[in-house]
Amino acid sequence: MPTGSELVETWIPDGGFKLERRRLRTPDGGATFAECLVPKWEFGELTPDQPCARQPCLHRIVADCSPEKDAILDLAGRYGLLTASIALRPEPGKPVPVSALTPEPVEIWHREIRELKAAGDLWDRISAGDRRGEEMLERKLAAGLARGPFHLAAVRENGPGFRMHYRPATLRTALWQRLAGEVAGLLQCARCPAPSCARWFLKGEASRKDRQFCSDTCRVRAFRRKPA
Repeated sequence: MPTGSELVETWIPDGGFKLERRRLRTPDGGATFAECLVPKWEFGELTPDQPCARQPCLHRIVADCSPEKDAILDLAGRYGLLTASIALRPEPGKPVPVSALTPEPVEIWHREIRELKAAGDLWDRISAGDRRGEEMLERKLAAGLARGPFHLAAVRENGPGFRMHYRPATLRTALWQRLAGEVAGLLQCARCPAPSCARWFLKGEASRKDRQFCSDTCRVRAFRRKPA
């Protein structure tokens, strides 16, 4: 079921990202230095992407990401930054320079990986029958959703009239919305049990709800590994 998070848009630079120490403004108007993700190439272009539409279980994938720098750079290079948002949509066909992205502190990734992992583990225990963490999970979801903005606009439909167009403004917000949607029963993520796989995949409308494997290849491989 669509939740709006599928519409979140990120921007991926040619060449991916690297880490550099950058000077950042602090909330009180001061300045500090932090290790940040920045485009690897100084001169290049950005490609738009809708990562949650392409990978419906991305919130689980980010939660499982290693806190090591190389793992974070690889994930950002495939799906975009957590907090970056380009306010004005560029003209069709006009290239978007990498300078449009603001540096993102790697500590943001460390925090979101840690918090998404904790909340996801709580939900797994609750869905397995242990309901003792329900209040804590509710607090974690509320805190995660409160950290990010949402967009709401009236958009013309193909026919007469308008519809409300609602989406998270950043990938970080979308990931928490995906997790909240999973807890609310709007989507169901599962981990593939096939040998040497463990990929997350989505059960639901587009596939059988009793689906056990992420692909036919994994299903066949698991069947062949069963003892005679």
